[in-house]
Amino acid sequence: MKEIINSFLVLNDEQWNYCESKLKTVVVKKNDFLLKKNEVCNYLCFVKKGGFRSYYLTAEGEEINFLFHFANQFFCDYESFLQKTPSNLNIVATEDSTLIVLHKDKLEDLYRKDAVWQEFGRKVAENIYLSARKRTEELLLQTAEDRYLRLMEHSPLIFEKISQKNIASYLGIKPQSLSRIRKRVTI
Repeated sequence: MKEIINSFLVLNDEQWNYCESKLKTVVVKKNDFLLKKNEVCNYLCFVKKGGFRSYYLTAEGEEINFLFHFANQFFCDYESFLQKTPSNLNIVATEDSTLIVLHKDKLEDLYRKDAVWQEFGRKVAENIYLSARKRTEELLLQTAEDRYLRLMEHSPLIFEKISQKNIASYLGIKPQSLSRIRKRVTI
């Protein structure tokens, strides 16, 4: 995590040590929930090892995948985290995983302690916003085949770690449509 933070911030030892004192390591088993719908998201998470998927549950009980999160990524339900409101998302581990988590109150302590952490918060917020924006544009403006090709190009790890059913949901299509796209693309 320190290396990732240092890629966009310059921290001295005192700043890092203060941050490190606020962090907690959490182990999450495959299929265990990190967050369930209607719970408040109180933690900013960094994936040290493993993977997670964020999904919505429709009134009919269908899971609609929103985002996947893998090693060296920050994530949370940012809306719930910022507003301290119940989440509309479920976040579940797709494999045995290790997280480094920072409670919202501890993050606020960091912000008050040193302006460098305000910059950190801004950069994390920018990345989360850009991911959500990109995801929205893909769903609105690209064909299913284009979304599939982009996913193959930019996130090939997903095809090794996530089921075809969940990939289809993420792409906004049925599994049968994904099978047809895969056949067309590989021919």
